[in-house]
Amino acid sequence: MSETTNPATATGIATPDTSRETFIGWNLDDGRNRPTNKWNREVAGRYRQADSLYRKYERFYEHLDQVDAGLKNGPAWWNQAYFTVWTNRDLISILARNLELLPHQQNKAKRYFLQQDLRRWGIRKELVAWATCAYVVHSDEKDKRRSYPSIKQGEKAEQFWDIGHRLDLSMDERTRTYHKVKTDMETGGSSKRAPLIYLEGYIRRCILYWVKTGI
Repeated sequence: MSETTNPATATGIATPDTSRETFIGWNLDDGRNRPTNKWNREVAGRYRQADSLYRKYERFYEHLDQVDAGLKNGPAWWNQAYFTVWTNRDLISILARNLELLPHQQNKAKRYFLQQDLRRWGIRKELVAWATCAYVVHSDEKDKRRSYPSIKQGEKAEQFWDIGHRLDLSMDERTRTYHKVKTDMETGGSSKRAPLIYLEGYIRRCILYWVKTGI
């Protein structure tokens, strides 16, 4: 494990130094994990015959996976700095896919978003992520979709408005944040940049599901 930590923690762990060669496929909502005779939703819901904090099999293996990934040390202490970066990664990845960004656009949006100290924006991170994706698409000369917030009704890229509405982002919020992102990206994206945290292993797993928003 790395001894570098931001913020300080009791154990000094912030960015796990692990190749994550162990794969624990507990999450059946992850498309890579196919149900088998030995592991399926019925088995996952069973209770272990053991004196353990996590009696249900699914929660037990999820816990082991999180410990192996460096997200937590035991049941109580969480690696909050790493966990925050991990959830931000899932947020921008899921949003970029649902907004149908092209692969190179997704990479650009992720690179910018994950370099930001989102606390300095002072607004919901979903709003910054939406505006980032909107600007990346609108500024791509090869992409004819119009994702500028105040574009005319008949010309706009519908998925941006649909998802913006589901995320409960007002038109005023979208417009103001879009212009902030535009200015920041056109000047090098450095005004609210955070120290880069290298993302390994568990952070690549997309397990954040937006059930409430329907995305």
